[in-house]
Amino acid sequence: MNQQERGERWADGKGYDSYIQGELHSFRKEAWKQQLRQHLPKKNLQILAVGTGPGFFSCILSELGYRATGIDASEGMLACARKNAECLQVTPEFLLMDVNSLTFPDESFDVLVMRNVTWTLEHPEKVYSEFKRLLKPRGMLLIYDANWQLQFFDPDLRQRVLAREKAYREKYGREEFVSRGDMAYYATAPLTHTYRPDWDREVLTNLGFEVSIEENIGRRVYEQWEKDLYAESPLFEICAVKKAEPETQTNMHTYWQKRAETFGFFRKPEDVDAMGREYARYLPEGPLQVLDAGTGTGVIAAVMAKLGHKVTAVDLCSNMLEKAKENLRSLGLQADFYCTSAGELPFPDESFDVVISRNVTWALPEPEHVMEQWRRVLKPGGLLIYRDANHYNYLFFEEDRQNRERIIELAGTPHGDHNDSKEYDYNLCDETAYNLPMSKLKRPGQWDDIMLPKLGFDILAEELRYPQRLLKYGIADGYYTDFTIVARKAETIEE
Repeated sequence: MNQQERGERWADGKGYDSYIQGELHSFRKEAWKQQLRQHLPKKNLQILAVGTGPGFFSCILSELGYRATGIDASEGMLACARKNAECLQVTPEFLLMDVNSLTFPDESFDVLVMRNVTWTLEHPEKVYSEFKRLLKPRGMLLIYDANWQLQFFDPDLRQRVLAREKAYREKYGREEFVSRGDMAYYATAPLTHTYRPDWDREVLTNLGFEVSIEENIGRRVYEQWEKDLYAESPLFEICAVKKAEPETQTNMHTYWQKRAETFGFFRKPEDVDAMGREYARYLPEGPLQVLDAGTGTGVIAAVMAKLGHKVTAVDLCSNMLEKAKENLRSLGLQADFYCTSAGELPFPDESFDVVISRNVTWALPEPEHVMEQWRRVLKPGGLLIYRDANHYNYLFFEEDRQNRERIIELAGTPHGDHNDSKEYDYNLCDETAYNLPMSKLKRPGQWDDIMLPKLGFDILAEELRYPQRLLKYGIADGYYTDFTIVARKAETIEE
């Protein structure tokens, strides 16, 4: 089933609108208001209703005094939503937008709310990471859904649902189904055959949300006929709050969002092949599932894709990701991109053959936690490869400071932009580095060599360069001690 066929399934809003009309003119409207109010104590909130359909949540949130925006990929649904808003004399904003292509700026909303939407997602992990991007710090994600289609993948559940539908027909004298067996559509939506909300809890927790779940809210918002019919597929509520980032991470996000305007990529297309040869020395035969953690403008993503591997790239900065997408397109390469930090990963355990990063680990406010996440998503025996440098030792050690000043005399600024037509204030990065745990260490000896075995990695290779040693010859070939580490996920973690 292609994207057009998926969209056509929801193109006509009239059928669903009849159900929404019933809600808007029964006790369910007030019941839902009460359900939402318990999570939304403040009035001055910007709320996005995702997959708003005929506008039920958008309208009642607007009635409650919130600034509500409803989006849907179906113009037919939005037409019904606008009509319902007019009848209720409320004015939410309605926009035609696909949940898979959310175009709002970062941190646009205090709350995201949706009902019976998440089960339809083709790439739910990616959408959840986008939800996180859209939320302000301490913003809230409210998800209402049920395992409507699980019956088609669980024979015992199927029999119980059929019994419920039969009892319903006998009691109410009309035919109704919990869900119809649209198996072609369900094949494109992985959550139809996933046990939820356990799946959601795990993914959202890994993304850095604080998650609470209520397993059955139907008892408060359903009429009796719904309770009778849907009892085997209880409606659950997921309340996920986006954690506030540490100040160091917030500062880094601010800095790199701005630097994305002109930050470099490859000077020449053949440089991709040259770097590919460098990394290919460490890699087994492919194709491999590769996670590029902290992709920036997509340098490593491009290298791995050019080598023929399936690349997933993450970065905290949406501006960097846009640059990375553009850069890979220019080379005819592809990768999947997720907007999330290197240590908050929505992927299942043992998803990747390789986790790779470049100039990322120094910037981690909680490096042990990130390494634990990288180990979690690696397959047994998978490889961790990262390159980094002691970028900010000059803030703490006099010899490094003097070496840096001499290198700047010889080679200019160490930031090395390829197309730097703008001036940047680098002080924010320097000030943040004072508070990062890696900045004051002589790596890899004082951290990586010690911590990786404790975190469940066997170090296979370690390559170091000391460009500062060339200064006595008047040669500037790099700025800091830099190193590459190759480690394998061990079977056990050292005690």
